[in-house]
Amino acid sequence: MKSRRKFIKSSLLGLTAVAFPNIIKVSANEDYDVVVVGAGAAGLAATNEFRKQGGKSVLCLEASNRIGGRVWTDNNIFGKPYDKGALWIENGDSSPFIKFAEKNSKLTVYKERRSSQEIYSVYDGNKTAKNENELWRIYDTAQASIASTRKDISPIEVVPNQDSPWFNTAHMLVGPWEMGKDFSDYSCKDYNFEYDVITSGTYHCEQGYGALFNEMYKDVPVELNTKVKEIDWSGKGVKIITDKGTILSNKCIITVSNGVLSSEKIKFTPKLNVEKQEAFSKISLGHYNRVALEFKKLFSKKAHDSYLYYKVKSDSMGSPKGCGITINPSKSELCFCDFGGKFGLEVSKEGSEAAIDFALNELVNAYGSKIKKDLVNSHFADWSSNVFIKGAWASAEPGAFKYREILKEPIADKIYFAGEACARDWGTVGGATESGILQAKNITKS
Repeated sequence: MKSRRKFIKSSLLGLTAVAFPNIIKVSANEDYDVVVVGAGAAGLAATNEFRKQGGKSVLCLEASNRIGGRVWTDNNIFGKPYDKGALWIENGDSSPFIKFAEKNSKLTVYKERRSSQEIYSVYDGNKTAKNENELWRIYDTAQASIASTRKDISPIEVVPNQDSPWFNTAHMLVGPWEMGKDFSDYSCKDYNFEYDVITSGTYHCEQGYGALFNEMYKDVPVELNTKVKEIDWSGKGVKIITDKGTILSNKCIITVSNGVLSSEKIKFTPKLNVEKQEAFSKISLGHYNRVALEFKKLFSKKAHDSYLYYKVKSDSMGSPKGCGITINPSKSELCFCDFGGKFGLEVSKEGSEAAIDFALNELVNAYGSKIKKDLVNSHFADWSSNVFIKGAWASAEPGAFKYREILKEPIADKIYFAGEACARDWGTVGGATESGILQAKNITKS
């Protein structure tokens, strides 16, 4: 596929069998210079930046029992690295993750092949499509239509609904698979908002993106299993009230997802202004959930990190009802079937068994029923119902682009916000990382 926003995309079933960061205990009523809420990409990057700089006491709090947020490699389910969320390491030619991995003997990274190297297949039923160019023509038209407008409107207003059996597939690729949202649910202006971001090669880590994270941030102090209930900024500093006690801090960086912030699981005292609250909900998380399938032998003759596209159906409202399929990602010998947008949420509500059945049947339609007997194991990573995330990644709803800047604005020079939703290269691990480092530097300067 020509472009793809990378998911920085369950129940807590297993953890990566690599080193964890320093685990510390919260001391109630202890003073810190900075408290970071959330140990995802932005939170870890911010905490690590303070640690490297020295001179400031910093504490990172994480509600779940692991670090990484939407970066999560599980080795237990399949007995091999399985990236439940983020898979593609974007801008790897300049990424700090790749630079770190290349110097670390425990990690193996490599650059993804280009489309010119035939990394995808296009199926029409159970046969290779005779003319795949029709799909790419519609795909290009949709992308160009969205890119040609800077208006804060939905793609459904500018993308021509072509009378083609491949239209739903193109919609899925440019919408649910790239954005986590259907055409009706995100802003064209936001889609084009990646100012000053230079794109380069995409990389994979054979040990998993989460393994890379755990190794890179193993010296970063994090307090796990600590839920932040309230942030009180009424006084001179900030009181962070957790289920383990109250922590006092001069500054606070909030890096949890907009899905969590909009659900009001964290109370702010005094209440935030209306525009700030609206920013949490208007820069909303889409949906992107993953079925992983393990077979005795992979059915595709393509090499690692290849993609399968096929004719996708839609519901009565025009929402694509299909999945983006990645075969042998990161040389894992697994098959990923990813559900996005409204259908991704629907799949989440229907549950694991229904999701796995749907994914397997889509593959059967292409490769025949014989692959069913070769199925060894399966798993559904449901990010929509994950209480610590509540979705995939954030993008502006139609008419809501103005909230991008409102979202990033600090509160009283005491509370700062970072994460993929606040990044220039939003929706990516790299963007979230950059956002965390930037806010750490801003606090250091203040």
